[in-house]
Amino acid sequence: MKKFLLIAFGMMGVVGLASASNSFSYTATGSPGGSPDGTDQNNNPLTVWNVVQTPGGTNGANDSGADGQGVYFGNPDGSGGIGGSSGNSWQEYSYQNDGTGLGGSVNAYNTFAGGALGIGQTVSINFVMRATDPASNGHPAGQVGVSLLSGSSDAISFYIYGGGPGNYFYSDAGSTGANAGGMGYQYQSAFNIAFTMTGANTYTAVAGSDIWSGTFNGSLTGIDVFNDAGGNGSDVGFNNLTVVPEPGTLTLASAGGALLLLGYRRRNKVQA
Repeated sequence: MKKFLLIAFGMMGVVGLASASNSFSYTATGSPGGSPDGTDQNNNPLTVWNVVQTPGGTNGANDSGADGQGVYFGNPDGSGGIGGSSGNSWQEYSYQNDGTGLGGSVNAYNTFAGGALGIGQTVSINFVMRATDPASNGHPAGQVGVSLLSGSSDAISFYIYGGGPGNYFYSDAGSTGANAGGMGYQYQSAFNIAFTMTGANTYTAVAGSDIWSGTFNGSLTGIDVFNDAGGNGSDVGFNNLTVVPEPGTLTLASAGGALLLLGYRRRNKVQA
């Protein structure tokens, strides 16, 4: 289990997902955390992501070199982009030269500028992954995935870990390390991950062919894409971050017909 403290100064200059009453879409144009690193639905350049990097193993005497992590804009497999696009995408990577399990970790997170997600809203992102290291040498298995955040903790996480049974898991307020469904490891095969708020603290999720429902604590005000010590060849790509309202399911408050917008931030996964 890993946690990362998200530093407050990282919020400066970061674009979020603006008003909860409209549809917003963000497309990758540069390395995550760059200025800019994407465009919005009106083709305006902006910075979508904050990036937190946690170093891996250290470079010692007579070893094979330093271990680390990073981000870039590109496509490691060279066969096209994400979600049917031929373009590049945001990427996170981890690597080690001194042994399995020593790679660094990367988190790219966005705080929704318009506030917490409301009932009926859907947040989605296109996602693609490569290899992930198994547990070894006393180090936990690498994990990659996506979380919705509440404060500085994960409220809902969807992930896979190296050396596991080859399927994906989710954790939320009611489940830890539960099977998300029957979808197998999607090596270099992109799929969409979407979470829809169905109640004050309930949701449904569709990730590729996996579908589940659950509960969460707090309010959902951010999203985090993570590569936790995935290891060599673990590049994690993501693109087309969107927030879409579903007017038919939004609840009107009795007082003045005001729209109830319920709902926020970060991650606390437990490996199965």
